[in-house]
Amino acid sequence: MHCRVAKPADMRLYFEWANDPATRRQSFQSAPIPLATHEAWFARKVIDPNALLLVFETDENVPVGQVRFEKQPDGEVIIGVSVDAAFRGKGLAAALLNEACNVCWQQWGNVPITAYIKPDNQASMRAFQRAGFQDDLGWAGAEGKIRLVKQ
Repeated sequence: MHCRVAKPADMRLYFEWANDPATRRQSFQSAPIPLATHEAWFARKVIDPNALLLVFETDENVPVGQVRFEKQPDGEVIIGVSVDAAFRGKGLAAALLNEACNVCWQQWGNVPITAYIKPDNQASMRAFQRAGFQDDLGWAGAEGKIRLVKQ
């Protein structure tokens, strides 16, 4: 498996992953994303120096999933991940997260990386923990969110 930076031609792939029913259920904004909204968002993000969108593929170039990073104005780097439905349940998410964090650190230096997860999203919790993220127990943030950090 390998990763590459997303390009404009990946817009539809990201759209399909973003609107996957399981992905929408575990997102904080669970409504389906209209295509026009996604097109505008993706066009901005692929050229934004504060965003890093990665596509993971098999050695045969079959798309497996995506990991994205967004650097916030306060410097916080937020990570998000989704795995293609055909590849779920194979334990790949932790490997994607580890590789993606290395790419992020190569680009932006050794910054802490933060994930926000719904408390009932146990699969994501396990994947992030296997990838070395730790529960930020001192965080007193929004109810309904768990914050995990990797440094």
